[in-house]
Amino acid sequence: MNQTLFSAPESATTDRLFDTASELFWRQGYAATTTREIATAFGIQQASLYHHIANKEDLLYRICVSALEPFVKDVPAAVDQADRPLDRIKSLIRAHLTTLLRYQQRNVTQLTELRSLSARHRTEVLALRDKYEHFSRSLLKDAQIADALRSDVPAKFLNLELMSILNHASLWFRKGKALTEGHLADIFTKVFLDGAATPGLRTRLALPDLGAPQREGEKKPTTRLRKTSIAPDNPALSRALDAAVGLFSRKGYAATSTREVAKLLGIQKATLYYHVESKEDLLFLICQSALTQIRNDVETAIRDHQDPLDRVQTLISSHIESLLRDEAQHSTTFTEMHALSEDRFGQIMKLRDAYENMVRAVLQEAQDAGVLRRDIEVKYLSLALLGIMNRVMVWYRRGGPLSPSQIGRLLGVLFLRGAATSRP
Repeated sequence: MNQTLFSAPESATTDRLFDTASELFWRQGYAATTTREIATAFGIQQASLYHHIANKEDLLYRICVSALEPFVKDVPAAVDQADRPLDRIKSLIRAHLTTLLRYQQRNVTQLTELRSLSARHRTEVLALRDKYEHFSRSLLKDAQIADALRSDVPAKFLNLELMSILNHASLWFRKGKALTEGHLADIFTKVFLDGAATPGLRTRLALPDLGAPQREGEKKPTTRLRKTSIAPDNPALSRALDAAVGLFSRKGYAATSTREVAKLLGIQKATLYYHVESKEDLLFLICQSALTQIRNDVETAIRDHQDPLDRVQTLISSHIESLLRDEAQHSTTFTEMHALSEDRFGQIMKLRDAYENMVRAVLQEAQDAGVLRRDIEVKYLSLALLGIMNRVMVWYRRGGPLSPSQIGRLLGVLFLRGAATSRP
């Protein structure tokens, strides 16, 4: 580990600079934010900014480090104040949330902009992440050994579920509202340990066979956009969208030119403009396609299920399978939608909100039917579930031990039944 990562605390001025830049990165993305904009928001001349940072990438790196170091240093210290395994997990959840939301915008930056770092800086930031991940996973392993957590699921997956629930909060939590950080920690503790289902139904929830081999088709990534209502009969446009997805997901939208898209297609740039008017058209259609497709997939999957518990399980499985089948499109949508114009961004947000409202409605029906616990508002059950499902894109690797189908069923059981050892 590079010892410079554990440097002296930043000055108040540098802290304020980090917060100013993080807010801009949150609103409009790292690639679209200039050092001139950062300097203006900070209240100094652009030339003066370089008294504090070497360049914009150096600023991003230092923001990421400043966000991660408290996890490595402060969270273990808080956990060490507790003795019993479940108390240590509860302390982890509370301390993680406190740390995450203390510098919320910095944490959004380090969770979403890693691709923009240089290889050396990315390696160092990932080393910090890995150090903390090793700590949290070891804590869960210790709880499994003490028979406080279920041992039929590897600690790796329990940890991924927990970190997904917690880290997703950085995207939606708003300070000063009715829900406090302490209340949120209590909600997440209940969801993670005891599950979202009512106690009498938890015995119905069986894990998939985690040892079953993947089918060959599930090991290969899918990059081609499936036929949707957007361009069902336009093969040339579909190929252009495929090429754009590949480039945007690897390089980022801002760093990709229409010339590169055209070159990948083997056509002239002018020819590309027979199908789209601008690069933004490509991004908008990708986002529109991804959100339309996942909603269609989930609605189709749950349509034939009447039992409320089956509908929730089917929603989770079909969401994750659709997400991972069209992983590049969804990743591009999540990371690049902020680059759209205001009107188009609003259209994409309406699609996303409509889908999330559908998820909440399915959970509400289950809660009304007595399938889901009533001591947690369905709003927060939904947000926890969306975190579990959507952050699969961050950690899932094709060719790993589990297929998308197995991941979907596993996470469905963990969300509904919980990670704590079942007691008679």
